[in-house]
Amino acid sequence: MTLFQIKSLLSSYHLSPKKKWGQNFLIDQNLAKLIVKETLQGLSLPKEVYEIGPGLGSLTEFFLQEDVFLKAIEIDRGFCKVLFDRYGANHRFELIEANVLDYLFPQIKNDKILVGNLPYNISSLLLAKLALLSEPFPRMVFTVQHEVALRLMAKIKTKDFGALSVLMQNFFNIRRIRKIPKEVFYPAPRVESAILFLEPKDTALTMTEPDKYAFYAFVRKCFSQRRKKLAKNIGLSLEERPEEIPPGDWVILWKELKKSRIEKKVGSCIN
Repeated sequence: MTLFQIKSLLSSYHLSPKKKWGQNFLIDQNLAKLIVKETLQGLSLPKEVYEIGPGLGSLTEFFLQEDVFLKAIEIDRGFCKVLFDRYGANHRFELIEANVLDYLFPQIKNDKILVGNLPYNISSLLLAKLALLSEPFPRMVFTVQHEVALRLMAKIKTKDFGALSVLMQNFFNIRRIRKIPKEVFYPAPRVESAILFLEPKDTALTMTEPDKYAFYAFVRKCFSQRRKKLAKNIGLSLEERPEEIPPGDWVILWKELKKSRIEKKVGSCIN
């Protein structure tokens, strides 16, 4: 959708973007087409795609030009009215008026594709919840705040490297498709964004959901005092600080700690 089309729709329906829901509309049609292309590339169609926060349909219209069944999850009742009027007659379109944090996770099926321009105010929380699912989505393509992208892909010994970096890098292969300027959105946000492509690693497919939550709790506890050596944080004889340990080593470390605790329990029972 162009800037003119978006402004016309907003005016016709007496709507305006809500800052509390992070509503910024993509107005660059070439970028919208790129997101659709990257999402569907190499897949056998038809596919079922969930779109998070479609807004007025900047991505929706291009997905519906492809051989997909699109489920659009939108929280704003006014935008739902626009989407229904525009696409409701299309048998491959389904509109779901809901908060994605409430709706998506009980409905999860592991053969669906997930896409969206993520609202900045929920992006980190949503990504963490997606990583902790027992059955991860096989492919996700998101536009996120650029600083969030930096955190997800951060290297060790950098200020952006933290618990979310460890979680996402252990469970997903993450590729930055491209960085995008704030001017491609209306209204323009204060920061730049990035388009990310994510696919689950074997770790995400084989680790149980309870273990994922336990692992992430462990990592977050360690990073709550990121300047302290881990020996002081968790009781293992390690001289490294959390920010110095590569993502892949965290799973090994967590398993060692889990094994150590089990052995201590068994030993105390025997004694």
